[in-house]
Amino acid sequence: MQERKLPKRLMITAGDARVGKSTISRLLLELYCELNLKCLAYYNGSRNKLAAYELLVPVGELTLDRGGADRLLIDLERCFDIDVVITDLPGQILNRFKEFTRETLLFDAVKTLGYRITFLHPISHRKDCADYLQALIDFCQNQADYLVVKNHYFREDFPYYYNSQVSKQIDAIGGIEVCLGSLWTTTYESAEASGLPYSEVISNPKVNLIERSQIFNWMEQFKQQLYESGAAALLGLSRDTIVSNFSTGDF
Repeated sequence: MQERKLPKRLMITAGDARVGKSTISRLLLELYCELNLKCLAYYNGSRNKLAAYELLVPVGELTLDRGGADRLLIDLERCFDIDVVITDLPGQILNRFKEFTRETLLFDAVKTLGYRITFLHPISHRKDCADYLQALIDFCQNQADYLVVKNHYFREDFPYYYNSQVSKQIDAIGGIEVCLGSLWTTTYESAEASGLPYSEVISNPKVNLIERSQIFNWMEQFKQQLYESGAAALLGLSRDTIVSNFSTGDF
């Protein structure tokens, strides 16, 4: 039986400050590049945290105004062969994003171009994370899909999330939860300081073998989480793509 054609995906990071949004964006860029998918990537704010990937995918700035929306929609229409788009937004800009969405009719506009939005929402143990996610769902409702990433870098318990109404809502609207494993702080800082894509860090002899091994396993475990959770469709992938394309990599 022929598999139903999936909508293209506009992936947007959302959430509180310093919870791993850019890290998730980079991990997904790694996955898409490994699968030879054609991607566009955007950042917003004073720092381009996707700069390490500029030699692998086109990376541009997305401003949250009418001009930024026009550039995004022109890119999506012109680059008809693009499979997925990732937009890495900074923390604590929900009110600006709401205004941007209302002014540009964002959900309807991307739908006409064959895209559906998935929000990538990392959370830590903090209450602010659950509150932010609740506010996002209250605003966007079922106009988008939601992938909640429980970031174990901070802690492995999420009491405010699990004791909140929002965790029940995520399940009710078909959202998916995955976990991102922890890394030693020194290992994560080595990867960040290198200025390289993660896939190049694990083969860089300037990074010690233990750290390269940790980063490799961390990446592979996250991909396994995406497969086991059934998140493929929310990522713009067919249901068999992730498992059939695991890399064997080396470090």
